[in-house]
Amino acid sequence: MMYRAKLKRDLDRWTDMGLISKQAAEAMIEDHDGRAGNFNIGGVLLMLSAVLVSAAILLLVAANWQAIPRLVKVSCLILLIWGFHGGAAFCLAQGRQASGHALLVLGAASFGAALSLVGQLYHLSGDLLDLVYLWIGMASLSCVLFRSGAMAAFVGVLALGLAAATLDQFDFSWTPETVWTPPLLAALVTCLALFTGNIRVQHISGLLILGWLGWIYAEVMQSGLAMVYVALGVTAFAASALPLLARYMSVQIAGFHGLLLAAMGLFILNIDYDHGLSLALVAVTAVGISIVALVLRGRHDGVVRALAYLIFAGEILYLSFTTIDSLLGTSGFFLIAGVIVALLALGVSQMEKLLGTRKRPMAVEGRGRS
Repeated sequence: MMYRAKLKRDLDRWTDMGLISKQAAEAMIEDHDGRAGNFNIGGVLLMLSAVLVSAAILLLVAANWQAIPRLVKVSCLILLIWGFHGGAAFCLAQGRQASGHALLVLGAASFGAALSLVGQLYHLSGDLLDLVYLWIGMASLSCVLFRSGAMAAFVGVLALGLAAATLDQFDFSWTPETVWTPPLLAALVTCLALFTGNIRVQHISGLLILGWLGWIYAEVMQSGLAMVYVALGVTAFAASALPLLARYMSVQIAGFHGLLLAAMGLFILNIDYDHGLSLALVAVTAVGISIVALVLRGRHDGVVRALAYLIFAGEILYLSFTTIDSLLGTSGFFLIAGVIVALLALGVSQMEKLLGTRKRPMAVEGRGRS
């Protein structure tokens, strides 16, 4: 919706300037609104209703209805699974995308409820992780068969729950399960996001990786690892700004999470180095990273811009609190940082003006030839 509003403002301005006709502007807006994947209130409400009904099914199973015979319980859940998936196939074939994806979510939730109920009724051996592994496997199969972005998001939510349950079951200790489960789940969610075209689900993969790396640091507790996080995060973010890669949304999301990784590393370093020259180096690094982020992607990416501002403001506030006993030193740092940022701003502004004056004659020449 924010992009549509900005597009509408730009089209109105270009129409007033005479660059495009009113009919062309209206056609562009209609094309944007008719494109699949755009925000749709009806689709969102359908998905919310699917989530609520799914929660109701899971709660009913958790209650383990004592008054209903076992066979009736299992039969009802099997009918729900096949009914929801059959209805989803019918709706998708008829072009009712929102209804079809909502029914797929209901079918996947019913499958998880059936697994839980069968385990309760027949006292099957096994733990929660085995159930969630099977649930994720069947949900992934449904996602691939129907190529559903909603199911990719559903698998992502299950993956977050499975990663948390794995760490909790093994007491956050260093085991093969805790080491390999989060990155493998992140790879699965990324593949499903790319396959279905719902690229935003890749944010869940980023959260899985960030949580996993945070757990690794908690196990190791070495400042060098935090420095590696900062270096890797900055490298990933810088790579996402390369012209050949920046056009891919998946790369942009990976770059954003790379910047989050760098911010996490800086947060750890601020805790480890809270005074002296080390603190100054961390502060300069944080300010430099925020400025680089603004220069590379801040102009066209509001989320990156907000994160860069947050890194900058957080570092400045932290410095003001840690050096409160030396107001003169703090004011000196702020003065130097302010002068450097002002000089950088002046240089960037002059460069943008220079590039703008070079592009304008080329555009005028192109219109003159046409």
